[in-house]
Amino acid sequence: MSNKKSRRRRDAKQAAGNKAMPPTKNISEIVGSARFRSIGAFVLTCIGLYFLLNVLPPSFTKHLNEHTAAVLGLVLNVFGISVSTANDTVSGGGVAFKIIPECTPIFSVGLFTCFIIFYPASVGEKAAGIVIGIPAFYLGNITRLAITFMVTRYDRRLFEVVHVYLGQVFTMILVILACVLWMRWLGRERKQGITLKTAGFLARFGLISGCLFLVWIKVHHWYIWFLDRFVLFGFSLFAYHVPLASQTVFYYETFSVVLVVSLVLAARPVPWRRRIPLICTGLALLFFIHLFHRIDNALMAYFNYTAVLPVDLTLLVIGQYLIPVLFLIHLVGLQRQGFHDISA
Repeated sequence: MSNKKSRRRRDAKQAAGNKAMPPTKNISEIVGSARFRSIGAFVLTCIGLYFLLNVLPPSFTKHLNEHTAAVLGLVLNVFGISVSTANDTVSGGGVAFKIIPECTPIFSVGLFTCFIIFYPASVGEKAAGIVIGIPAFYLGNITRLAITFMVTRYDRRLFEVVHVYLGQVFTMILVILACVLWMRWLGRERKQGITLKTAGFLARFGLISGCLFLVWIKVHHWYIWFLDRFVLFGFSLFAYHVPLASQTVFYYETFSVVLVVSLVLAARPVPWRRRIPLICTGLALLFFIHLFHRIDNALMAYFNYTAVLPVDLTLLVIGQYLIPVLFLIHLVGLQRQGFHDISA
């Protein structure tokens, strides 16, 4: 009798385990799935777009830079801050901002548009996302530039901190916010409590990213030092000794580490056995991107070799924008596999 009960309990546990875990798929099924093709097309389109933006001549983005500077100047003057605008430069009160493509919403808008295009939804839903999303990114970008200018005018020592946070972390928070809200809007008829769940996820992400940002400010120079050990060793193999400079106050490109780690940690229902490999994968990808960037810095500074600069800049933008959104897509995929709701 006890043997029968033991078998029943064991069978019940196995059945529960089989129910909780999604059926495994082989590689051919995964590659041939519509989801894999959509994600692949999304990634390739983003990479192509970012590479194109980095190889086009400056005259291509000149008008966008000047337009952004003009609007920024107008907004600041409306709020009682006297500034003057000349081409792509806004100046006033001893502060001058030169607008470059990274100061415009072109990279975040491009990413969000590609995400919308290749996400499974109707044409009307995609059009609504783009029509609402692009103006939102435009306003968000002007807001961050205005805040950065006003804070810098008040205390120039705060420029680096505010600039890197609003330019790196805050911008990606806007992208992730837009993506999450649009996906939630698509599921409005199937899910309840959308606003509270989304707000909870975004609040966790904002809080975690803010705390990690303050930590990363203190330790990212050590990260650069660690990267440089690999660079120096590699050049030494070819009998080159390059003294790498470490004079930048903040290495903006490394703050994508904060975004990836924060995103994974904010996905509360995902178990740690899934989170740890995800964090390690993200850190490894960013490590190789940043290592390539430091190698390219050495090639340009000491050998005047600039052939790989467009590739370098493209990889940096991929690390800043594309990789965090890919992690968001993967976390949503885990939700659909049975890990409940990443924003619950």
